[in-house]
Amino acid sequence: MVVATLEAQVAALFAERLTVEVPAADTDLFDTGLLDSLRFVELLAAIEEAFALRISVEEIEIADFRTVSRIARFLAEKALSPRE
Repeated sequence: MVVATLEAQVAALFAERLTVEVPAADTDLFDTGLLDSLRFVELLAAIEEAFALRISVEEIEIADFRTVSRIARFLAEKALSPRE
């Protein structure tokens, strides 16, 4: 249930902050061209601001950001991990 809520929040973040409409939670954002290197950096900044967290370079695995579903799972796992 938490992941579904996060998926909705991430999809809204794409729409509101990046002006990108993602057709489905499992759409590959890179393969479809919805996300490129510049937008990826913008996405990271938007996630950090919206969810009040920091994402270190060491934590970034492109596979975790390929779809809205994977981003939601990444955020759920990050919320469960101990804070630095």
